[in-house]
Amino acid sequence: MSFSAFPKVEPFGEPSSLSASGHANEMLRFGYRLAGTDTILAAIEVPLCVVQQSIPQEVLLRLNQNGTIVASPSFDGVGGCRGIKEISLVQLVEELIEPRHLSMEEIKSDLEELLRSLENSFQLVRTTVSTLKSNEESAITI
Repeated sequence: MSFSAFPKVEPFGEPSSLSASGHANEMLRFGYRLAGTDTILAAIEVPLCVVQQSIPQEVLLRLNQNGTIVASPSFDGVGGCRGIKEISLVQLVEELIEPRHLSMEEIKSDLEELLRSLENSFQLVRTTVSTLKSNEESAITI
């Protein structure tokens, strides 16, 4: 039998059973099934509380000096997670001002507040860069 003869499988996750009211009974089923079918090859039921413990309690955001923002999940009792998503500040602003977002009523005051916040941030960066340049120049002349 060649490897190409093996059927394709796909992972799945679903409530393991529904109560009479249509709600999951605090158990989830994870496993593998034949791709495109309901035929389950392997499955395990896991209590919902165990799954909830593995979901990040918060997401930590870090702004790098090059203007990228890195998002990292924070898991209780688990350390050392690296960033899972990196996006530039420019990309975030571009997404914010897409035409579909601009149709919201409160967007004008929100954008004005964002502009003030960014201008304050720019001023802080300009001041820091100027201070660093002054420090470099004074170190060279000494």
